[in-house]
Amino acid sequence: MQDQFVPSFSWEHPTRVLFGNGALGSLPAEVGGLVPDGSRVFLVTGQRSLKARGILQQVLDGLDRYEVTVFDRVAPFPSPAAVDSATTECKAFAADIVVAIGGGSVLDLAKAVAVLSVHDGPALAYAERTVQLERKGLPFVAVPTTSGSSSEVTSGSALWDMDAKRHFGLGGLLMFPDTAIVDPGLMMSMPSSLAAVTGMDAFTSAFESYWSTRSQPISDALNLDVIRNFATNLERSTIQGDLESRAACAMASTMSGMAYSQSPPNACHAVGSPLTLFWGVEHGQAVGATLCGFLRRAAPAIRHKLPPLWQALGVDDLDSAIELITRIMRRCGLQTTLTGLGLNEADMDKVVDETRWDRVETLPTAMGKSDLRELLIEAL
Repeated sequence: MQDQFVPSFSWEHPTRVLFGNGALGSLPAEVGGLVPDGSRVFLVTGQRSLKARGILQQVLDGLDRYEVTVFDRVAPFPSPAAVDSATTECKAFAADIVVAIGGGSVLDLAKAVAVLSVHDGPALAYAERTVQLERKGLPFVAVPTTSGSSSEVTSGSALWDMDAKRHFGLGGLLMFPDTAIVDPGLMMSMPSSLAAVTGMDAFTSAFESYWSTRSQPISDALNLDVIRNFATNLERSTIQGDLESRAACAMASTMSGMAYSQSPPNACHAVGSPLTLFWGVEHGQAVGATLCGFLRRAAPAIRHKLPPLWQALGVDDLDSAIELITRIMRRCGLQTTLTGLGLNEADMDKVVDETRWDRVETLPTAMGKSDLRELLIEAL
């Protein structure tokens, strides 16, 4: 008989994490630890920022012992077709390692390229699970420039087909990055709006992971610190944008990804998908819009976990927690209602029907379509 008070879980997180201002300078040494001199590096970046700031040239100078090709055609919400295009180039280059420096879209695309470069077939087949990943991909080093996707330490890639209105999760244990280099200095160029939406993504993920039926003691400990960090620093990171608050949010984002790679985000992200696909809402804003509603829904089922959660937030009860989250979002320029995102009551059936119901299953309180519709009406 299993004692209900003795936890039983597994934890697997193989990514090496280097954190610190200036940590980008360790990239050549980290690449050198994975492949020999003269290897071919497939470097995935965004289209403008790194080049404009002179960082791309610094990276290329540091990798002068290697043959490097730069792939910079990464659009927001990367599609399976975009992954296929980049994978074709990576294979044609005969790359030995993939390095990605950028936001979540850059990291997600590059992570998929790294694993699919040693497989045959299109990304869509693997995303739809009609074909299974069989082996680890090329060595992969992830360097985030935003504080929210957490993709530098997770085992999945978010892929989107905006024309077909579909969202995919390509992932598995074979896709963990080998190394994550988290340099808060790279986050200093984020405009306030980007700091807000990316931070809200990771902030929301930590709540979802904490209340999840798949949560565990290690993920709980990480998530409480993530929530504490964002509650204290997200507003300051958005408005002031100083190094200390940006570093705190960068740390929180990475820790959030480590936690949710074991205990994944659920209900807020499930609803966030149709908000992005059909109404064009930015991802962090889309998932944050229902955070308070789902927190209120989940709270009765996790009563034993609420005191440390309130302590992390610096509040005394559920109403105070919701008031604080709402205030942080508003001060960061984020919408706190679905009406503010352009939806009305007539849209609710569409949202309910297009919700990722497979992700709602780990909400600790059972929820049907009528329950969700009621929650969404309250969020208008």
